[in-house]
Amino acid sequence: MLEAYLPVEHPVLIFALLLLIALLAPLVSARLKTPGIIGLIVTGILLGPHALGVLERSAEIELLGEVGLLYIMFLAGLELDRNQFIRHRHHSFVFGALTFSVPLVVGSLLGRYVLHFTWPASVLLASLFSSHTLITYPIVSKLGLVRQRTVTTTIGGTIITDTAALLVLAVIAAAHKGEGGLLFWPRLFFFMAVYVAATIVILPRLSRWFFRTIAADGVVSFTWVLTAVFVGAYLAYVAGFEPIIGAFLVGLIMNSFIPEKSSLMNRIQFVGHSLFIPFFLISVGMLVNVRLFFADAETMLIAAVMVFAALSSKWAAAWPSQKLLKYTPDEGKLMYGLSVNQAAATLAAVMVGYTIGIFTEPVLTGSIVMILVTILVGSWTTERYARQVAMKEEAQPYAVTEAPSRILVPLANPDSVGSLMSLAVMIRQQSSHEPIYPVNIALSGDNAEQRIAAAEKLLGLAVVQALEADVPVTPVARTATDPSIGIQQATIDLRISTIVAGWKGRSTLRASTFDRTLDSVLDNTAQMVFISRCLLPFNTTQRVVLAIPPMVDRQPGFPIAVNSIKTLTDQLDASLLMVSVAPTLANARDMIKSRLPKLQQSDVELNNWKELLPWLDKTLDENDLLIIVSVRKGRLAWQPDLNRLPRLVNQRFPNVNHVVVYPPDKPWGEFIGIEQLQEFAPSFLPAGHIQLDLDGTTENEAIYRLLSVEFFDSPDVLKRVSEELIQTARSEPTELLPGIVLIHTHIPDIYAPTAFLGINKQGWTLPNTTAETQALFILLSPQTASPETHLKTLADLVRPLHKFKSAEQLTGLESVEDILKLFYSSTS
Repeated sequence: MLEAYLPVEHPVLIFALLLLIALLAPLVSARLKTPGIIGLIVTGILLGPHALGVLERSAEIELLGEVGLLYIMFLAGLELDRNQFIRHRHHSFVFGALTFSVPLVVGSLLGRYVLHFTWPASVLLASLFSSHTLITYPIVSKLGLVRQRTVTTTIGGTIITDTAALLVLAVIAAAHKGEGGLLFWPRLFFFMAVYVAATIVILPRLSRWFFRTIAADGVVSFTWVLTAVFVGAYLAYVAGFEPIIGAFLVGLIMNSFIPEKSSLMNRIQFVGHSLFIPFFLISVGMLVNVRLFFADAETMLIAAVMVFAALSSKWAAAWPSQKLLKYTPDEGKLMYGLSVNQAAATLAAVMVGYTIGIFTEPVLTGSIVMILVTILVGSWTTERYARQVAMKEEAQPYAVTEAPSRILVPLANPDSVGSLMSLAVMIRQQSSHEPIYPVNIALSGDNAEQRIAAAEKLLGLAVVQALEADVPVTPVARTATDPSIGIQQATIDLRISTIVAGWKGRSTLRASTFDRTLDSVLDNTAQMVFISRCLLPFNTTQRVVLAIPPMVDRQPGFPIAVNSIKTLTDQLDASLLMVSVAPTLANARDMIKSRLPKLQQSDVELNNWKELLPWLDKTLDENDLLIIVSVRKGRLAWQPDLNRLPRLVNQRFPNVNHVVVYPPDKPWGEFIGIEQLQEFAPSFLPAGHIQLDLDGTTENEAIYRLLSVEFFDSPDVLKRVSEELIQTARSEPTELLPGIVLIHTHIPDIYAPTAFLGINKQGWTLPNTTAETQALFILLSPQTASPETHLKTLADLVRPLHKFKSAEQLTGLESVEDILKLFYSSTS
């Protein structure tokens, strides 16, 4: 009876069933503790034409599947960390070369000598194993690993191997059809070069013009992005290679126009992960006909050989890549999980080979079985080891401090709400759990209620923008006799660490720098302040020009300002150009290079600070964001020119976005949490290496517990290094102060110095010491480190202890944060 209504043909019901599958399959998979991707694919198999027959793989489903595949490749390019990709491009070339060549050799030999194919058929068969599809990319995306080095390397390798595999397909198909003449290669590379060059030149200019002049709201921007993706993918097809390459290239170009923390990025990811990508995975499942695997012995042999070749050759490429690139074992397995999946390019190649007569039906069936097995293996492997990598990346403990990192955004003008909220979202630390606080100060007195109502309407715009970017927000409406007093009170009450404010570009007669309100806020607060004059969209920024006045690098809060500026530059996917005078430039350069995230960075040295404006005249264009680091009046680096500089910049460059940043004045850590403090503490002593609870342990147990944080995944190294340090503690401990002991050694298992600190208020008894050891420092240096490097690290570790007269002053510190503050203040 039911068979009479199957397969479902009504388009509305088909779409409803697809949505139901996209909703329920991941939920069921989560209950079964399997990746959601597997649930979607298996559901596609069960409901597809080769099982229950509920759904046919109709033209509509093929279209949705193709759209989903293109969307995956577009997201891979869009979310790629281009700075890291450029920095690790050699890693992508290494992995891309291995993951293409190893399967090509293995597959060609198996095809020729096991399956007895012709050489052209064997090479084309091997190209199926060389290519792969980033089907499991959504797993790493949801875990926040899209900018992790392994993922970046694998994505780069994917483009290399898929392009090479499709070139093999084009050559063999042309030769089989008799089209592989002398003009084949020149014609192929000509069209490819024209397409890539045209896309790289035209699309950025079109996008920049569109976002500046037409994009009035998020819907229009989203529509433009989708249009660019699918037009670019089709033009890639016209140029002679697969649309997935075009979609990836468009994503790579759009990367700089769509900040990671933006409402547009949130829309793009939401639509992809909730609709297009599930539809693609369901459509892949509908291709699988498991019964054909058992149809005859030839089909079973071909399918078994193909599955073996795909799984083994991809591992044979991932494992040496991990060793050559010095990745961890978990990263190597994650690389394998991402690259073992066969789908898009495999289907394209096998269908072309089948259509022109190189492949027979058993190869087509074997390909479908191979696709199913590799996706199952890849999904499980990626899910497991992506979580392992993610947990290690988040190994630093989170601690809530009494002064968390919080951003206040004073709002008064509806036209500036979008710009100021975008700036606040982009400088906000990704790890922060704190909301953004947009605030409007209504003047008290008569009609105060009306002004509060208007303030709430204005704050509503800010709330919508923050929520679209998936950032928590807490709007604040207050009354005060003066706006500056209201902002200052809100800063105190909400324990704010950063203020992001707008400036109209005009200075009143009573103002010394900006306007009366902003000047009063600067004079009466000590927090970091961003004052923005940005009339153009941030997403059209290509370069951040950072101007650093003399001696500003000596400001106590300068490292915090550096952190926020680098975060902003990274979000904009822009390059960083610093300009200053010596020696400020050298100090700032070293500080910026030593902190994450890594950027494309260059600098220009001025002979005199007064040369700044003439240099800006020659250098700035409307695609730049100018950031000037300034200081409040009366500070060490203050000079009268800094008060005039914002006005002069606005007069000379009215069409260039510019921001003035005032670093915080108060002592380090007063406005920030441990996650920011840790980033600027000495890199050799991370928070996770400090243990305050070793009371009741022996010195042997303490050493083992301290080292296990670093070497928990290398038990042999942990045992060897522990035994060496235990011997050192028994024979020649170095007493820094009564009760404070250092043991140190060189080992071959690390590439940078690392230190550990354990506190035991009950004390350990060590030989050749004058008191019970309450604080034990361990310093490990690389075996290849020079004596100078080792001694410098040793000096940085010991220097803070000169402030103490006894061990109790160190062991009396109540938290890891207090210890990090101690070390920062002595090394900054």
